Amino acid sequence: MSAIPAKVRAAVRERAAGRCEGCGKVAPLELHHRKYRSRGGKHTAANIVALCGWGNHTGCHGLAHGPNPPQGWSLPSGQSDPTKEMFLHHWGLIYLED
Repeated sequence: MSAIPAKVRAAVRERAAGRCEGCGKVAPLELHHRKYRSRGGKHTAANIVALCGWGNHTGCHGLAHGPNPPQGWSLPSGQSDPTKEMFLHHWGLIYLED
């Protein structure tokens, strides 16, 4: 079972409205940490996006884990604050809120 709090999971799914936040496709979605947990990322709505694809290999989720992810899909370790890093959403660059 995921450690992502139900409230955060619900907020991200509501924001996504059944569409991949990367490409806009209606598809099965997985929750992706923009700043990976291994890099100090937290379980917050600004740090988690709903992306299509399976695991770290296919669809937008695979792209987020690839060598050249779109802007804001994968954040570096250190001082990166997901609320201050723009995310390339399927409708344009946006800031995500907690």
